[in-house]
Amino acid sequence: MSIPVEDYGHAVILKPKGELTEDTLDAFKEVVDHQLVNEAVVDVIVDMEEVTFVDSAVFEYLLDTQDALHEKFGQVRLARCDENVTKILEITRLDLVFETFSETNDAVRVAGT
Repeated sequence: MSIPVEDYGHAVILKPKGELTEDTLDAFKEVVDHQLVNEAVVDVIVDMEEVTFVDSAVFEYLLDTQDALHEKFGQVRLARCDENVTKILEITRLDLVFETFSETNDAVRVAGT
């Protein structure tokens, strides 16, 4: 799984495609962990526009990442979630944990503030 990354210094945008599941989690982790090596990165924004499904293993990893970023006063933000992902967030009540945005630029604007 190749995941494009945009670097904004204090924030990075990840743009995965397809399903984020336990099967693709190792590749996703590798990209995220590589970005977090940079001490300047405090916010991870996942652009979900081309993500069709997210399973519990990925959400568990994002929760762990959220905890790690809180220590740096940052967080995981989700942008452009489709109807399916939004429904999953609501059912699991993770919509109360992850800040979501309809546009990626809005997520970048509030990152690091």
